[in-house]
Amino acid sequence: MTKRPAMSSDARPWRIAGRIAAALVVVFYGFPLAWMVTTSLKTPAESAVVTWWPSQWVFDGYVDFFTSDFLPALRHSLQIAVVTVILSLVLAVPAAYGLSRSRSRLVTPALLLVVLVQIIPPSITFIPLLQILAQLRLLDTFLGVSLAQCALFAPFAILVLRPAFAAIPPEIEEAASIDGAGSVRYLTKIALPLLRNSTLVIGAICFVFSWGDLVYPLTLLVSQDKYPLTAFIVEAISRFGGNANSLMAVSVLIALPTLVVVLLAQRNLKAGLALGAVK
Repeated sequence: MTKRPAMSSDARPWRIAGRIAAALVVVFYGFPLAWMVTTSLKTPAESAVVTWWPSQWVFDGYVDFFTSDFLPALRHSLQIAVVTVILSLVLAVPAAYGLSRSRSRLVTPALLLVVLVQIIPPSITFIPLLQILAQLRLLDTFLGVSLAQCALFAPFAILVLRPAFAAIPPEIEEAASIDGAGSVRYLTKIALPLLRNSTLVIGAICFVFSWGDLVYPLTLLVSQDKYPLTAFIVEAISRFGGNANSLMAVSVLIALPTLVVVLLAQRNLKAGLALGAVK
């Protein structure tokens, strides 16, 4: 039976510091979530004052949420997020693969352009987006919102997936070409299965950001009956008045889908982000 190597004295302080940092991150992000859940279960009187735990659990905020226009807004959010993820991956995967295999001098300027696109504030692109979508007759449509979000998320996906494609040994592609597989077949049958973790992680990240986006739906959707859940929260402020428990119940239910996606993707998160970090 082999013995585990003892942790060196030099590594122990870093290990302790890492655990302390992880605990601080959990507290920093977990406390608002815990406060949101407990507030949603309080009475309106208790939610107006600072109390750590509700004296009695009240589910009126959740009942008000499900008796309102919840299902249409949920369907709109799902439609926008799913289409955004599909469009982002369809555009980013071939672009990342091409940039990883190209030896042209234009690769570096192209990557620089992608980085610059990420730096540009989204508010600057509102007027051009409105003009383009109006010309394409996609204003006030879910597809228009997905295209606008895709223009924001696809460059990020390219920057992450390109090192992952570059980490695949070129001998694999050479062996596939000898067997008669072209670039499209290699990409779909060999490269993408190898990069399943990276692709799932990028898809999950795009879904989470698309689900929580408020600016593009409010800007590009004119009809309020097409609003997604994020805009539903804005309406809930006036609909539910100053009841903090109802507003927190809305926030809890809207955050649940993203929490489920993150929990499902966490198994692939480490492998997906680490692949391609060191070639």
